[in-house]
Amino acid sequence: MSTGDTDQKKCRCGYERSHPWIVPKPSYSIWGWILVGFGISHPPVAVRFECDKCGEVFETITGRDSLKHHIYR
Repeated sequence: MSTGDTDQKKCRCGYERSHPWIVPKPSYSIWGWILVGFGISHPPVAVRFECDKCGEVFETITGRDSLKHHIYR
């Protein structure tokens, strides 16, 4: 079941999260940085979506369920 593309946020260039120019940039807590530094996967406290072309951060997610998809392995 698709919710449609109208609710997808876009950067100034018109790119959505799934476009190759869009880079997810995680933010971790202090404890999270320590674990990631040792190579242990840990969910971030927030993920910012930034366009590498125009530099705009057009979306930030902080919801626990949404962040589970951004665990770096």
